[in-house]
Amino acid sequence: MGRSLVFTPALLALATLSAAAPTPASRTFSARRGTTGTNSTGAISWGPCSDQFAPNLTCATYTVPLDWSNPANETIELGMVRLEARDKSARIGNLFINPGGPGGQASALVNDLAASPDAVDPELLERFDVIGLDPRGVGLSTPVQCDVAAYNKRVAYFPKTQAEFDDLVAYNKALGESCHAKTGRLIDFVDTISAIKDHEAVRKALGDEKINLLGLSYGTQLFSQYAELFPDNIRSIVLDGNLQHSQGESSNLLIESTTYEATLKKFFTWCNNATTEECPLSGQDVEAKYLSVLAKATASPIPAGGCNDTECRSDVTEEDLRFALQGYLISPSSWPSIGQALVEADAGNATLISQQQPLAVGDAYSDSSVLAGTAIACQDWAHASRSLADLQEKATLGANFSPLTRGACQSYKIQTSCVGWPAPLSNPPKPVVYKGETKILQAQSTFDPSTSYTWGLGLHAELGDDKSVLLVRNGSGHTSYLLGGETTAAINSYLLNLTLPEPGTVLDS
Repeated sequence: MGRSLVFTPALLALATLSAAAPTPASRTFSARRGTTGTNSTGAISWGPCSDQFAPNLTCATYTVPLDWSNPANETIELGMVRLEARDKSARIGNLFINPGGPGGQASALVNDLAASPDAVDPELLERFDVIGLDPRGVGLSTPVQCDVAAYNKRVAYFPKTQAEFDDLVAYNKALGESCHAKTGRLIDFVDTISAIKDHEAVRKALGDEKINLLGLSYGTQLFSQYAELFPDNIRSIVLDGNLQHSQGESSNLLIESTTYEATLKKFFTWCNNATTEECPLSGQDVEAKYLSVLAKATASPIPAGGCNDTECRSDVTEEDLRFALQGYLISPSSWPSIGQALVEADAGNATLISQQQPLAVGDAYSDSSVLAGTAIACQDWAHASRSLADLQEKATLGANFSPLTRGACQSYKIQTSCVGWPAPLSNPPKPVVYKGETKILQAQSTFDPSTSYTWGLGLHAELGDDKSVLLVRNGSGHTSYLLGGETTAAINSYLLNLTLPEPGTVLDS
């Protein structure tokens, strides 16, 4: 779904920024250590950030109710960073960016922008205060925390026997119980509707200006549902790499697994036609090489010599491979590395593939991308499977329509990870109903391995031609804004001047 539990949006940001800042060697700070601005339930006061962030950022926290239906009870903290507009006299307002996930740290993406400002249009940074508000449970906000060993335990998501299914359910229950024990009641209130109400509270606390929103991947669900709840408070809104939060479980599996498979085939063609400098499998049957690696991993897990089961697993199964390549395809700039990863894995070293599925490491900030991702997804997306037969029927769907990857995708992992999860499905799928006056700009690539063009069309139909414009990029990769091409320029024109592209516009970059 492009809001990957294993291929986090923070990694997407690092992969797609042209000169992304290196990840700090250690991020063992808590939400409170990460921000030093005044914590208040009134106005927000900004202060210096900790030294893990770029020096040109300011940071703040803000207290909100744990349960918005009972606001007088417990509270949590939201953590955020700000990259101030350089030209105060020409300032437009606040631009909130969400990188996706769920579980992606908005603070990390804005930190990357602060460290590498040439990655985006300079006028954007001149005229907007760019806000990275970490959703509840994520990053600098009060984080979801779980037992690391419980999360890192290997389990089969495509069980073939009753014993494997029972192990999967027991794993999910044990992980959920550990999250509840370490996180407390927050684990029951990390749904997207609660996060939307948090964003609205922060908008008001920052001066009650109309908001500007740029949502990538899962951020399109977050901000499209914000638009439904608060339609009159928006100046501009961009949805890039669209999720349609209204399809049924089998439809989501079919839609996402087929867009993943179609993009994988695009990679095979690209690599075959590339130079050897671009792809080491140039001129070869790349699909056959992939199938060779898959067969070897099926026979026996392939060692990953550069991993030691601390940050990534020391071997890779065929299931790992099928899940990992979806995230690897997210950024076309990573495609040369995929070719190298297949060459090395075929020779017996699957380190590059294993590194695509990072483990939890005991760091509340970085771990929140995977731990909160699971918790949020289980409260947002239907997961009705209750038996081995249910999962085998879904596996059959994948095998028939996506034979190369056999249905492995984020939608499938969510639906299996949430079987036995202790928190309720509190934000179930339904169409978006938007009645605002501000037109929404949707951006969608044709070969997105995570968020299908089908979802983009579906969400556009829900919003309506009178409420949104769908801008199509004829190309590969998950989301378009950070790629810096014609689509990026069109998005910038809308954010800066509210100039929308003509309906039906298709761009090549």
